[in-house]
Amino acid sequence: MKKELISIVCGLMLVSAVPSSIVTAEAVQPTSGNVQGSIDQNISFNAVLSLKQPWGLTSVPGSNELIIVQSGSGTISKWSNGALQTVAGQGAEGYIDGKSAKALFNHPTYTAADSKGNIYISDTDNHVIRKIKDGEVYTLAGTGVAGYKDGPPDVAQFNAPGGLAIDSNDNIYVADTLNHVIRRVTPKGIVTTFAGLQGNNGAYLDGAVASAKFNEPQGLVFDESGNLYVADSGNQMIRLVKGGKVETFAGKATLVDPVTGYMAGGFQNGERLSALFNRPRGLAYANGVLLIADSLNHRVRAIQKDGEVITVAGQANSGDQVGVLDQVMFDQPSGVALAFGKLYVTDTLNNKLKVLNLDLQALKPLRSEADLLDAVPLLPAGKNMQVWLDGAQVKFNSAIQPLKESGKIYLPVRALFSSWGADIRWDAASKETMISKGDWTLTLKPDVSLNVQNIKGTLYVAADYLPTISSFMQVYDEGSNAIVLESGQ
Repeated sequence: MKKELISIVCGLMLVSAVPSSIVTAEAVQPTSGNVQGSIDQNISFNAVLSLKQPWGLTSVPGSNELIIVQSGSGTISKWSNGALQTVAGQGAEGYIDGKSAKALFNHPTYTAADSKGNIYISDTDNHVIRKIKDGEVYTLAGTGVAGYKDGPPDVAQFNAPGGLAIDSNDNIYVADTLNHVIRRVTPKGIVTTFAGLQGNNGAYLDGAVASAKFNEPQGLVFDESGNLYVADSGNQMIRLVKGGKVETFAGKATLVDPVTGYMAGGFQNGERLSALFNRPRGLAYANGVLLIADSLNHRVRAIQKDGEVITVAGQANSGDQVGVLDQVMFDQPSGVALAFGKLYVTDTLNNKLKVLNLDLQALKPLRSEADLLDAVPLLPAGKNMQVWLDGAQVKFNSAIQPLKESGKIYLPVRALFSSWGADIRWDAASKETMISKGDWTLTLKPDVSLNVQNIKGTLYVAADYLPTISSFMQVYDEGSNAIVLESGQ
């Protein structure tokens, strides 16, 4: 059975929201500390228009313009020098080519610009790719009827096209979302299938481009070598098209919901093939770093050069907040774009554009209590306290368990750190326990403040003491009787 896009894509089950003035959120690099940056609210006095469910965005080569697709209003806007202007569309649903002010779109989602400054729009619910040039809107490819056909522009068909990317020869690549394939459109509008096996239902399969399978692909972006990254939203993964093959770049297979046909979404940072996402959408790439609008996780994530997935900004729950990055909140971010030295994010259900000034070569992972709790599958509360370290549950000997004493939670040192793979050594002369893992070291010794205690021959450390003396972060979840730790390493 063919499934429909859920949440806020393509206008199906579109969540209504009240328009608000555009907000730019400038990030300032800190001079100290572990926070990547901060966001301050700045409402431009020139922004007299409103954003209504902004989705995709792109910069125009050779200009200071940022193009924003407003899916909720069916308009294409330009953000430049602090002012928001309408480029095309009347603010109503429909399908009309011609003068940009008279054109109509139907829940457009993504955009891209070629080397000549031409702008392309995935007019999602009209099932076509539109082109804006010299104040005119054209249909580049598609018949306006959902379907699947390769061929000339007036014959080719798409089904809810989404993400767009443009190669060095100005060919347009389209995430043909409900056909579950990636299409290629030449500058003259000739359409071919670039990757994926078309079907009414999405699936997951790596391999040769002609036989690989996607599940509602959305965001697309090229790297400097011409490899194409795909936000495979229904499979909760980032896929990579490289050398005639499709491979999984980040994320891992989870159970498929028999009703929606989607793999189960989740949240997990760390090594890219162990990471979990929840409806990844927009993508941006620069200098070996891939940025992801992880929409239903309400976060912006990054895959760094070393393959580690980190959170850049956002919280477990939706919200609308600016300030320091560990407090920033989004509501289903859909698009990301790196332009003019900044990262722009369309905060779709907040009807806002937020801007972060990030140093991609020195990104620091956002570490919050919400991230820690969201990253592990906590078990129901039991007799013994459950302890999680860097996403893995620590197994304790039945005779040596975490305990509560004097209002503190204590963790057995040897069991905790050996499970992490650390080397533990007792120094008889100093009566100190030396713990090391790579370049990371920690020394523990019983003290009068009872942060470290020797209890019945076993050395224990207070859980809330670890963050004060090391890179560790911890949070206690009373409902699950669980301590969750993250090493910061």
